Amino acid sequence: MHNILITGGSGLLGTELQKYLPCDAPSHEEMDILNLKIPDKRYTMVIHCAGYTDVDFAEKESEKVFDVNLGGTINLLYEYGLTPFVYISSEYAHNPVNMYAASKYAGEVAVKALAEQYLIIRTLFKANPWTLDTAWENQHTQGDYVNVIAPLIFHELQRWKSEKYDSKMISVGTGRKTMFELAQRTKPDVKPVKLEDWRGVRRPYDYL
Repeated sequence: MHNILITGGSGLLGTELQKYLPCDAPSHEEMDILNLKIPDKRYTMVIHCAGYTDVDFAEKESEKVFDVNLGGTINLLYEYGLTPFVYISSEYAHNPVNMYAASKYAGEVAVKALAEQYLIIRTLFKANPWTLDTAWENQHTQGDYVNVIAPLIFHELQRWKSEKYDSKMISVGTGRKTMFELAQRTKPDVKPVKLEDWRGVRRPYDYL
């Protein structure tokens, strides 16, 4: 067993971070943050990546998304609130316009209230290559592909350790761009679509 715990170890970011950090990274089946089975050890850092991430279903399952992204986070904080605690948030938590972003913002509030030392990271990451046939041409992001974001997060964790875990919130990304511009890097034939033409769950235009 290692001295760092990563929740959501089988998720997109959790999987990628394991390339940089010796850690315990249990899958959802091994560690459900709603029905917490605590490993019989203490950690020097907890990196909380687990969460409900389906933006569309979050509107239909608002209770569930808050149970996971807020309630699950609180469960972890009750156990690890005295351990340096890293919360992976969304860059769109700055101005939430849907249930998913609101639940991530609520998680931030819980971390600030209950963690003795915290690092809140607002970011966005996508699978590489781009998986969809379309991309928003007027939605802006600082995000990038997960294999780009993970080493940037690792660098910030090293910096945070050198700062003796001074509590703060940061953004991690690779500069301002549209989702369409990001998608084109790995899928040149991706089709641009406008947010105002979308009739589904409300999406933010910007992270600012």
